[in-house]
Amino acid sequence: MTLLREWFTTRRPAAPDEIRERLEDFASAAEASVPPGALLIAMGMAEMGAARAQPGPVRVSAYHLLLSDALITYAAEAALDEVDPVDALGRVLSRVVEPLE
Repeated sequence: MTLLREWFTTRRPAAPDEIRERLEDFASAAEASVPPGALLIAMGMAEMGAARAQPGPVRVSAYHLLLSDALITYAAEAALDEVDPVDALGRVLSRVVEPLE
């Protein structure tokens, strides 16, 4: 079992079905020892990239943007479980800001 799968199966409330399905897909492809926060931020940024690839009033891009928001929020939540949550949250925020610079 991957650390990501372990992490998201313990979240309460549970992730909505659409997000849980994406988490399952990603967890299946992930290496077992990669920390959940690192995977969640990578997933969130990939979804943000997908949203930005289809600008304008496109329903699909809105879905990607909402999924990105949820995954980045989960990454911030996972940061709180780290040994040094302040440093871990800083890493999450720097990954989100980086593409905007």
